[in-house]
Amino acid sequence: MKFNGIVIKFGILMMSLFLIILLPLGFIIDRIFLEVYSHQVHQNVNQYSNKLKDVLEKNYKFDPKLFDYLSSATEREILIFNENGVILSDSLLGFEKGEQVQNDLIEVLRDGKYFDRGYTNPDTNEEFFFVGRPLIVGEKFVGGVFVFSSIDKIHELMHSIRYWIIASIIGSILLALSFTLFISQKFSKPLLEMEKATREIAKGNLKAKIKVKSHDEIGSLGKAINNLSLELNNYRINRSELLANISHELRTPISYLKGYAQLIKKHQYHNQKELESYSIIIESEADRLAKLIQDLFELSKMEEGKVTLHFQMVDFEDLIEEVIQKVKVKAMKKNLKMELNIKNALPMIYSDGARIEQILLNILENSINYTETGKIVLIAENQNHSILIKVKDTGIGIPEEDLRFIFDRFHRVEKSRSREMGGTGLGLAIVYEMVKLLKGSVAVTSNYGEGTEFHIRFPLKTEPSVVDGEEKG
Repeated sequence: MKFNGIVIKFGILMMSLFLIILLPLGFIIDRIFLEVYSHQVHQNVNQYSNKLKDVLEKNYKFDPKLFDYLSSATEREILIFNENGVILSDSLLGFEKGEQVQNDLIEVLRDGKYFDRGYTNPDTNEEFFFVGRPLIVGEKFVGGVFVFSSIDKIHELMHSIRYWIIASIIGSILLALSFTLFISQKFSKPLLEMEKATREIAKGNLKAKIKVKSHDEIGSLGKAINNLSLELNNYRINRSELLANISHELRTPISYLKGYAQLIKKHQYHNQKELESYSIIIESEADRLAKLIQDLFELSKMEEGKVTLHFQMVDFEDLIEEVIQKVKVKAMKKNLKMELNIKNALPMIYSDGARIEQILLNILENSINYTETGKIVLIAENQNHSILIKVKDTGIGIPEEDLRFIFDRFHRVEKSRSREMGGTGLGLAIVYEMVKLLKGSVAVTSNYGEGTEFHIRFPLKTEPSVVDGEEKG
């Protein structure tokens, strides 16, 4: 266990809180007991001295035997003296009969006042609390009485109370220490597991997982770390696949370029027509390579949110008709029918018309590439404050296991026909990212061997987004 670890820090914090509560509480309890018991003793002594004063004033006689009897009959020590301060009764407190009481005390009593003070027996060092009362007979000061009460008993009692208070505090501290260790370890354990898992993730072990046992903030943090690990693992896999796909896609046109360039360099052709065919292949592969690089660059910018969007009012019907005209020639070469069905009047929308056109062109060209016979239908309608575009074809369709990967980069259903179909394998990935930028949605359904249907929805008004600190629109 680390000295500066979270378990120790959490334990010290909890113990500090316990001590901050227990120590003042113990001190307050001690003071309360002391004050209550002292007050009770003072009250009892004062009450007893008042009663004794009343008895002596009513039956005051200078009879030493009476005074001695009172001194011996009471549980408290009393001292009786005359108006001159001469002690009239025996005492066990170091006072002897016939001695003189201090003049300052006599003067207080002569004024009809009383007092209470502390006194220590010089012989035994026992501490007392005593009260002095004047004896007034017929409005004449005839003497006084001191009533003593030992406070050593209070000290003994307080020592006993303090012992139990200290014992209780020590017991509470030990109990609190055990509780603190248990709680700190219980609460710190998931955090330590998270720390260990994140270190493993940082080292590259993306299979490290955290067992989530609670549904509080700590459990939520554990789930977030697990999701992060999963995302990083997916990112690593996707990055590896992307690099592999890019290298594969680049290798093919580069090998064609190099091969036919070498044939031309070595004059390995029979006539001018064959030379021209080699040049056409080189030009075609160069175009293919340039388009691949451009698509990769554009996809990267879209994923980073660095695409420049130009927002304006767009006539959707005109835009759709222009897109259909552009792809109709390519469809006619494969004897495919192109149909346009606008179900209701389409309103003007505030969006990026060029990007919408690019999205629709990619979808339609993809449908043409994978359709050999039949037709391609584009349906447009104004629905739920948005424009819904459906593109249906009668092509080869998409197997169910491939549907969830259809918008991934370089994913092709018919890999063996990839070169025949043309394209870079990035068209649908670009569509997906671009639709997200325009705050729309795209989905696909398909029956393998029967055809595919894309659903693209555009909002009537797209708010311009702020990209790289500059509003694009």
